[in-house]
Amino acid sequence: MRHYIPFIFLFSVLGGCTATAPVARRSTSFPATIALLPLENQSLDLRAPELLRDLLDTYLSAANFNLTDVNEAEEKIRGIGIQEGGQLNAVTPQKLGELLEADALLYGDIETFNNANVGVYASRAVKVRLWLVDAKTGEKLWETEKSKANSELGLSKERAKSILVSGYANKAVENMMDNPLYPESEDVVRLLVRELGKARKNW
Repeated sequence: MRHYIPFIFLFSVLGGCTATAPVARRSTSFPATIALLPLENQSLDLRAPELLRDLLDTYLSAANFNLTDVNEAEEKIRGIGIQEGGQLNAVTPQKLGELLEADALLYGDIETFNNANVGVYASRAVKVRLWLVDAKTGEKLWETEKSKANSELGLSKERAKSILVSGYANKAVENMMDNPLYPESEDVVRLLVRELGKARKNW
């Protein structure tokens, strides 16, 4: 039995080495300057792109990402005939990168932005996809998607009435403050920026 112990020990060591193998990093450094582009909006709420853009700008800056000025970027983009995020595919990343003086471009798509109160169903949902593109090569460097939803289904009449009343009240307040679905939007942006931060750390 003693003759097998060294072999067992050897396999254990080799197995441990395999499990802790270092993760390969990219040969190029993380983009020094990023331009946050207008977000594509698949929802029916026209305020969603501005709200989410402002939140992304705030959280990305707080996380020490070097962003070009968002307002200046949008003004330059409008200058070449692009009025919204959905039109960005008409322009190459290379042209946008040169125009905005950025090493990388951060694209975004608002897939869901909905506040519904219908009968026995109540839902508040935000879903956003982001992807980072090299402004020189057009290569997609990173991509993620995050969502936040609060919903209730099969409500009693009393609960449905309560949700309906409070839902309309919340929507009215958010409309007055021009901040629709702000809590959900902030949660989604926080998750998105956290993922980009992880990507930068492991670059």
